[in-house]
Amino acid sequence: MRSSLRLLALSGIAGGCGATTSGAAGPCDSFVESLARVPHVSLTTRTGRFESQWDGRSYDGCEVEFETHDSLSAGSIPDLFATPDSELYGEGWRMSDGVGADGAGSGIHGIERGDDVCVIRWEQPAYIDDDGEFVQSDRFRMWIQCWMTSLSP
Repeated sequence: MRSSLRLLALSGIAGGCGATTSGAAGPCDSFVESLARVPHVSLTTRTGRFESQWDGRSYDGCEVEFETHDSLSAGSIPDLFATPDSELYGEGWRMSDGVGADGAGSGIHGIERGDDVCVIRWEQPAYIDDDGEFVQSDRFRMWIQCWMTSLSP
């Protein structure tokens, strides 16, 4: 698992993730705000219909796409795991049971709070070279998809 994902918990990471009522902060805004503080190559957000990176189903909600390089970010990626000692946990978020996979160079997990569900996927390609050394790419990418279960198909 990428250790820098657990290095820094920024305040306000997990505000309004799901669909919001008129006048409320936009979906995924707090994720974008936290990731914007990290030097990055790109950071985009979209709202509307998307295909889940976890189960392939179609949902209405928001998506965030983020890319940085280790040479830029210096390990300052926010902690987006809702474990008992995390800021997300303190804000009421919990890890989603049954949503998670981790491997060399990529991972995916889910967090939920009330009716909101967010799936967080990251990748940083890695391999074992001919000398048996672990080699990790400088490029780090993350996707966050959020929706409300009450609006799910």
